Amino acid sequence: MILPPPLPPIAWKPHPGSQTLFLACPVFECLYEGTRGPGKTDALLMSFAQFVGRGFGAEWRGILFRETYKQLADVVKKSKRWFRKFFPNARFLESHADYKWIFPGGEELLLRVGVKEDDYWDYHGHEYPWIGFEELTNWRDLNFFEMMQSCCRSSVPGMPRMVRATCNPYGRGHAAVKERYRLGRMGVPPGTIMRDGATGRERTYVHGDIRENTTLLASDPDYMATLEGTKDPNRRKAWLYGDWDIHIGAFLEGAWDAEKHIVKPFVIPAHWKLWQAMDWGYAKPYAVGWFAKDPEGKTYLWRELYGIAKDDKGRMLANTGTKETPDKVAARILAREAHDSRLGYDISLRLTGPDLFAKGGAQYGAQNTHSQTFRRAGLNFRPWWAGPGSRKAGAMLVKQALELDELAIFASCEHTIRTVPSIEPDPDDPDDVDTEAEDHAFDMLKAGLMRRTATPSAKDANDSPDPATAGGARVLEDGRHEVAR
Repeated sequence: MILPPPLPPIAWKPHPGSQTLFLACPVFECLYEGTRGPGKTDALLMSFAQFVGRGFGAEWRGILFRETYKQLADVVKKSKRWFRKFFPNARFLESHADYKWIFPGGEELLLRVGVKEDDYWDYHGHEYPWIGFEELTNWRDLNFFEMMQSCCRSSVPGMPRMVRATCNPYGRGHAAVKERYRLGRMGVPPGTIMRDGATGRERTYVHGDIRENTTLLASDPDYMATLEGTKDPNRRKAWLYGDWDIHIGAFLEGAWDAEKHIVKPFVIPAHWKLWQAMDWGYAKPYAVGWFAKDPEGKTYLWRELYGIAKDDKGRMLANTGTKETPDKVAARILAREAHDSRLGYDISLRLTGPDLFAKGGAQYGAQNTHSQTFRRAGLNFRPWWAGPGSRKAGAMLVKQALELDELAIFASCEHTIRTVPSIEPDPDDPDDVDTEAEDHAFDMLKAGLMRRTATPSAKDANDSPDPATAGGARVLEDGRHEVAR
């Protein structure tokens, strides 16, 4: 990438730190994230403007997106403030049919709206060496963002090509952005270069902090106090500290704390209580979790096995299962437990949903229950309690365990950490989670915490009822189905 001289200092000069790093970043895709106030929008505009008048002429063409024209109004206001100082002969066309800057050398910056993946087709075949997205977390998903990257191209040798975005850790797309750039406590440091598995292109991120913006703090000394006085604790963490380990609107909002609940893996002592829970899935992902309880009563999810499908580029397909038959899943479980006996681990209790005991097996042509297949492999699963009120009871138990710091999850359980904290409430029942979401690790987790069994509604001769569970639900071990204290 050609790095031009800085813009005229009489008009605008980047602050040392994140603004300077963002403008000088040579990586194809760069996100500028962080607190409110470091000057992300100005830096996004300057990312394009720094190549205006450098000899590329009309070939230097950019496009900057927000979801609505109303949201673009602030971008337009800031662009007029600066561009008219840098480029007195530049023109801004106000009509929404145009809505763009035209610079004296023929360069253009289009300001546009785009929301969903289908909006990409309005730009299919276009060439934009520079593509920008303001407030990326406003988008519900990144489909449109990812599709538009195919338009970031140029046939001119030496032409810079870049995708740039800004955001705070707050909004509908919080989880998607966090995952893409590996942000937060379990992520990677700023400046880490990541390679896209599908395109091979590189991406990275820059973290900005309001304390870098000495201009703003000097002109508005009360701004910091305004942020500090934000009542909503999650907004305060997002806007004041740029904290990505928040989950706005999630079922576990206020209960989940990554600092407390995600722990570095350690060797589980053999004398601890050990058990397993599995949420079966075929077309949807399956989730298997291994649990342990220490002598003080704290429960740990220390191992997981998650069956999520991937495309031919290795990217996860959202909420899509691997369509593995029970014999293959059983083999995977046994492979994960291959060395457990050497460590003295005895997993005598295995829980799963009642669907594993249903007749049929039409998914792969066998007329027996899935539980029989697991049992032949040496894995004797019992059905968890699925009676009236069980879903809500389990959901509340997960929340309670987190609030009381009675549950911790190993950092190696990536899919539980990816899906559980961000799962939203059921839109029709706020006491339960959204069953249309990727709730499989959540269901596995609540079953593991309840440790409660029930007789399945249908059994055959090879799946005779356990005397301990015959006649209905029962509570295991110490007579309680809550987390042991």
